[in-house]
Amino acid sequence: MNYGRYSSCYRPLSTNDIEAIHKASMLILGKTGFIVDNRRALELFAGHGAGVDFEKKIVRVEEEWAMKYLKKAPARIILYGREEKHNLVVEADRTFFGTGGTALNIYDRQTGQRRPSLLSDLAEIAALIDALDHIHWYCLPVYPTELEKEDVDINRYYSAIKNTSKHIMGGIYGGHHGARDLIRLAQTIAGGAEELKKRPLISVICCTISPLKLESRYVDFIFDLVEAGIPIATPCAPIAGATSPVTLAGTLAQINAEAIFGILLSQVIREGAPAMYSVVPTTANMKTMEFLFGAVENGIMNAACAQMAAYYKLPLYSTGGVTESKVFDVQNGYEKCLNNLLPGAAGAQLIHNAAGQIDSSMAVAYEQYVLDNEILGAIDRVLQGIEVTPETLAAGMIDEVGPGGHFLAQEHTLKHMHRELYMPPTAVRRNYSAWDKGGRKNMIDYAREEMERVFSGHRPLPLPEGLEEELKSQFPNLIV
Repeated sequence: MNYGRYSSCYRPLSTNDIEAIHKASMLILGKTGFIVDNRRALELFAGHGAGVDFEKKIVRVEEEWAMKYLKKAPARIILYGREEKHNLVVEADRTFFGTGGTALNIYDRQTGQRRPSLLSDLAEIAALIDALDHIHWYCLPVYPTELEKEDVDINRYYSAIKNTSKHIMGGIYGGHHGARDLIRLAQTIAGGAEELKKRPLISVICCTISPLKLESRYVDFIFDLVEAGIPIATPCAPIAGATSPVTLAGTLAQINAEAIFGILLSQVIREGAPAMYSVVPTTANMKTMEFLFGAVENGIMNAACAQMAAYYKLPLYSTGGVTESKVFDVQNGYEKCLNNLLPGAAGAQLIHNAAGQIDSSMAVAYEQYVLDNEILGAIDRVLQGIEVTPETLAAGMIDEVGPGGHFLAQEHTLKHMHRELYMPPTAVRRNYSAWDKGGRKNMIDYAREEMERVFSGHRPLPLPEGLEEELKSQFPNLIV
């Protein structure tokens, strides 16, 4: 079981700020309302006492009503992997980093050239992150462009489950049967419907539309997933200055209302359903009006959302680690580090897009997963903080070594060095002479070597014998 790294040292919002954002969001939900383009959901909200305008398809809820149903949502969700060590306990102030994106492009690991992403890339990335310790779950990062839409969901999830024993999360596109084929696939792999409810090895992202709208097809997905006991994220992705106010406070008021509404829908469908407070805040480029994923303001807003989720005692799905850079450069490194560190230090729980993404989430690169794993390792060390105990203070040993001595041969050094000092595997830390004689390799060179080492030697946990044949008989379009 993985309880994550305790973290809550960065707080962009004061207690008064949190209360003000809450009140503004309640005003939005009670006065402005939320478009829900789905008759079944409108009737369900009305049946539970919410205000519903059926003609305009708008749901409005008062603060007392909203808080009543928010409290029905679980404060803790466990996302299961195929191995117990990959089970994630998602609750306040516990941080995990994952992949994500649904990019349409990838930089080929042999040629380095940008090309459309394929199903085989999903499988290979899964196998790579299976070996990277600081990436805790696999959020499906690319779209298999060669497949028909009806075949995408089951093949994306299956290729991931087969190639990593970490928890799998992803979006859904829904072929002829909506979410039901995916649900049947997950139930078969889990050993039945009840086993999947007990140990959900997948979770699903069902996006809302900013500002303040739920699209009919995604509401149908949410009904099916909630009833099957599969944890959901309902992220909203407002663009400050375009689909939300340009002020960060205004965007936070809107995104908080949108995140809350996704939780409310899940709870009127089934009380206690595992659903996450889900946010993807972005900003607009004021020069071009394109959206920005790598802006530092996004990291600040994700950190603030960690505080808001904690205020409501809700599990959080948030965003980090995206860059506008198209290459492995300084911009890439500092944008990724800031946008992972800020929400991580604020206690954000599931930080998706934390690894692999470049070019504003339009593409991924194999080497980037290795590089980001190293950044996340350094961030994990920051969040670990400093342990102060009689053992770590080591006053007795300092006295024993005395003035002018050294600590290299001390057992204490060997005992504590790996925990106290983060040793990044690809960073260049040799002196100039050794670096020059070693071929002048940089982090990118070492990341590529590490990537190839994983592909040549690492083998993910195989699926149970006979499962592939059973799945193939049920799903003729499954690529095994």
